[in-house]
Amino acid sequence: MAKFPTTVESSVTVKVPLGRAYEFMWDVVGSSACIPGLEKCKAVGEDTYQFVYEERSTGPVSLTVRYTSRYQGNGTDTITFESFGKKGDNTDVEGLIKLKPKDDSNTRITLKQMLAPDTPVPTLLQGLIRGFVESEATAAVKQYLANVKATLGP
Repeated sequence: MAKFPTTVESSVTVKVPLGRAYEFMWDVVGSSACIPGLEKCKAVGEDTYQFVYEERSTGPVSLTVRYTSRYQGNGTDTITFESFGKKGDNTDVEGLIKLKPKDDSNTRITLKQMLAPDTPVPTLLQGLIRGFVESEATAAVKQYLANVKATLGP
């Protein structure tokens, strides 16, 4: 298996106060409805969640991303998460959600995420798959934040 660690960072401004933005992002299962291509997200322990995505494919390679992550938050403006390799998982993930008030009613949400799926690819296809993983990860983070913005209001 080959891993292609990909780090993506993107931001969006939402028209809600900092506290409301934090509350929404800290509700991992609830806010997971904004993640494109997610089949399910469920709590599996205290501040620990399992994510399973719909199958994705390019050329002869198919992959269903699965990971379990622990979340930590400071209660105001920072949430971190990191996978820990639970049996059956095939992707490493770590990330940071940083919230910054722009004013009393607008908050800037920045998501920085590293994703490294195990991909069952022969050496000859690794260049093709690396580009696929990078473009999928970038598009997913941007769409997720767009969906968060749409969910929290105009």
